[in-house]
Amino acid sequence: MTKEYHEIDDIIVIHYKYSFGGQSRFFIELKNNKQIMGTKCPKCKTVYCPPRIACAKCYETTEWIPLKDTGEIKVSTLVWYSTSAFIQNIPYAVGYIQLDGASTAINQGIFSDNLVPSKVKPGKRVRAVFKKEREGKITDFFFVPIDEYDDWIQKPEFEGGKNG
Repeated sequence: MTKEYHEIDDIIVIHYKYSFGGQSRFFIELKNNKQIMGTKCPKCKTVYCPPRIACAKCYETTEWIPLKDTGEIKVSTLVWYSTSAFIQNIPYAVGYIQLDGASTAINQGIFSDNLVPSKVKPGKRVRAVFKKEREGKITDFFFVPIDEYDDWIQKPEFEGGKNG
């Protein structure tokens, strides 16, 4: 026996507010200052990006530090299917980027005007590009290959970061 289902298309809008807690400064600095922040353990000197409130090795309370907006791709993959928020960017890449001066890597989008695997392979240098209209979200910035940086920040919807 075949079951029949009755479905009705509908839209549900939910307004929700949440806190980033101890990581709030990371998002505030992105939004207000185009500055990527990390945290540093005062004991073992490990630099975390994304930031951590306490060191995973020593359990010491970490201290906030500004980080450079340049780094190296450690791992990456190409994205061919996405949600509606990123569909206009396909293909794009995501990867773990170890910023200069950081001990850990942050998972973030990597965009290119001519995306080919050789542009996003491990060891490639990248630099952060920021949206001009930032909301204090992780999507306020992304990385591009170093040789494309000047072209990306000339686009009307993007700009360069605080430092490099």
